Amino acid sequence: MLGLLLALFSVTAWSTNYVAGRYLALHGVDPIALSLARFAVATPVIFAMTRFPRYAGGMRELALSSALGVSVFNIALYAALGYMSASAASLFVVMASPLTVVISYAARRETPPPTAVVGSLLALAGAYLVLAPYISVKSALGPALASVATLSWTAYTLYVRRLYKIYPPGPASAWISLMGLAFLAPTAVVAHFNTLAGWEVATALLYVAVVPGALAYTAWNVAISRAGPAKTAATLPLLPVITLAISAIILGEVPTIMQTIGIATAALGVFLTVRYAH
Repeated sequence: MLGLLLALFSVTAWSTNYVAGRYLALHGVDPIALSLARFAVATPVIFAMTRFPRYAGGMRELALSSALGVSVFNIALYAALGYMSASAASLFVVMASPLTVVISYAARRETPPPTAVVGSLLALAGAYLVLAPYISVKSALGPALASVATLSWTAYTLYVRRLYKIYPPGPASAWISLMGLAFLAPTAVVAHFNTLAGWEVATALLYVAVVPGALAYTAWNVAISRAGPAKTAATLPLLPVITLAISAIILGEVPTIMQTIGIATAALGVFLTVRYAH
């Protein structure tokens, strides 16, 4: 139960990340500079949260996890937000849920329970109904970049579990963040850090670094170790649902009938996947 609660916390935090990322993209913030600055802030926070864990080896596992979950995913996602709406980008990442379930079972050479497959598809369909009114794409480059982010996150969710034979989830998050920052460092020569100027941008950057960054990444890794990659990823379709709920509470945006149906469908799909996947 704790694993699923942590996964839900991560999804809730990330639902706000898309809005913040879209805001920063519309204000001309360079995605490379944003990714670098985000993890430059998040990394020491994670190390402090985990009491500065010592390096315990596993360089190959750390390197691949960092490349997939930090470097590739974040640059691709923030770049995609420059060409498509936050809702459209989040729909792509939601697709990581059924993809993770399928690949997880395929890797074990097992057939996923039909109910879990149906649940994943229902969750994806529900997410689409929620997002449909807001989907806007300016260029084919947006979906291409979002697809890269989706595949990268799916691979990360499946692969990072190998690290837990070497590190507990918290320390693993710290070293993944540091290694990811090291991978991002060479891109500093082409980053436009001047786009980060201004207190509004700085505030948004601090938020995405600490909450969707440090806290959510750590919670997600703990969730994977406790609930497994398939069940953890099954919560991703709730991302647009939670985003819509936050908008309704804060902005007074009442969901349409189709969106309400989508919320119910996504919730049912996640329940079925979590209940029957293993």
